[in-house]
Amino acid sequence: MAELSRPIDREFNVEVEGGRFSTSFLNDLVDTHVNKIAPRYVKFQKLYEGKHKIQNRPRKDKNKPNNKLVNDFFGQTIDNTVGYFLGNPIVLNYTEPKKDKAPVEADPADVGVDLTELEDTAVQDELDKICSDNDKDDLFIEWGKEAMIKGLSHILVYQDEESHTKMMRVSPEDLIVVYKNSSTKEPAYKIRLYDIDTEDTKRTTHYAEVYSPTKIEIFKSVDDGSCGATGKGKARQFASYEFVEEKSHIFGRIPIITVYNNEEQMSDLEKIETLVNDYDKVLSDVSNEFEAFRNAYLMLKNMVAGNDSIQKLKDEGIVEVMENGDMKFITKEIQTEALENHLNRLEKNIHKFSAVPDLSDENFAGNLSGVAIRFKLFGLETKCIIKERKMEKAIKELVRVLSVPIHVNTGREVDVLNLKVEFSRNVPNNLTEIVDTVTKLDGKVDKETLLSLLPFIDNPKEVLEKLEADKERDRQSTDPYSMQNVTEDSNNLFPNLNAQNSPQEALNAQGATIPQPEQ
Repeated sequence: MAELSRPIDREFNVEVEGGRFSTSFLNDLVDTHVNKIAPRYVKFQKLYEGKHKIQNRPRKDKNKPNNKLVNDFFGQTIDNTVGYFLGNPIVLNYTEPKKDKAPVEADPADVGVDLTELEDTAVQDELDKICSDNDKDDLFIEWGKEAMIKGLSHILVYQDEESHTKMMRVSPEDLIVVYKNSSTKEPAYKIRLYDIDTEDTKRTTHYAEVYSPTKIEIFKSVDDGSCGATGKGKARQFASYEFVEEKSHIFGRIPIITVYNNEEQMSDLEKIETLVNDYDKVLSDVSNEFEAFRNAYLMLKNMVAGNDSIQKLKDEGIVEVMENGDMKFITKEIQTEALENHLNRLEKNIHKFSAVPDLSDENFAGNLSGVAIRFKLFGLETKCIIKERKMEKAIKELVRVLSVPIHVNTGREVDVLNLKVEFSRNVPNNLTEIVDTVTKLDGKVDKETLLSLLPFIDNPKEVLEKLEADKERDRQSTDPYSMQNVTEDSNNLFPNLNAQNSPQEALNAQGATIPQPEQ
């Protein structure tokens, strides 16, 4: 298990009934989390950052090379998966059924309009505002990336001093999940850990915020000298916490949302860890052998080399070899072909078991058809389908938490059943093939659906509205009876006619007169 799953027993229930989270239980949770769970997350983060096992290899002989070559398959695996799965922004569309829509204000000129038929976008607008204020696209991509690296990641929703709704990512090494029981995996509490360094005392204070559906209990480490300026991480295991204060929150549920990479909470790096470690080791050893060539021993057979001969060899590169004599370097023979086969097999298996194709493969070159591209990305797509299901579930839970401030600001009830979470893969497209498909479907499929097939169009509905506006402009410009054309024709016929000039004055300006009736 990647998270701590500890059922709430009877003794703990009694402590909860007293109205406060048990400090002894909190100390036990933090100690277990820091010592047994968090190191796993830290390890995978280091692997992603390029801090591989090979870098810890000790030098056995100070006279021999000890190269430590890092091949960043871990970073490539995560970055390519993130780019494919989350490279395009996730779209959140909230649409209320017409029967549930409340009347909205309309322009007084819209006489006879059924106000209940007008689209109510209050919830969507407020959701967009919260997402924009919190840089949703960046937040979601980092949220998903961390889940791929560590198996899970969290988002904390809170309100600042001005009652603005804020969201921030919380790393799994800084958060403990306490479940009601081990079978349903329904969270009872989520505990956020963080540290504050005090400059004047040069000490670190450890804090723990215990979140329940209605309140936040804040604890801090007791300043007993055992948690001095040792920084984050291991120092937490020595901390003993005491209660500080209690705060309420408005969300009605635990405002920390967890996204899982998969049901097993496994990192994308776990299945290729040993393969990459072996690749690093083999390539580093080969590099050592090549470097050792320069320091190889020189064997002299039936020869005695004096200082003068050795110096002449260094200066001129010439040496005299006597009859039956020989001279050669003693080097280890490298089986180049076997070595290449081994490295190629390792690299192939790394891409195979990570489900991330080798984009440098010549088979990816050229103008591939859409079917060919999808076939080559089938393994990655299969893996991303699981990630999409987990992330969609987490995003809907996030919107449930956000529904409270949305209701406060709009007066609208939010139902996540009306929320559509749209993912789109960031994949190269054969535009010629797509346009040909759209052209063939014209007249058989509605325009909005056809436009949605084009990868460069993000909002088909907006494009349709613009097309309709263009058609209306063209119609008015070609209709001889439109008011706009009548006005323009009148102005062209009497260019000097305005509000201040009479018809006679306008004609006089053009050299014409109005005939007068006979007396």
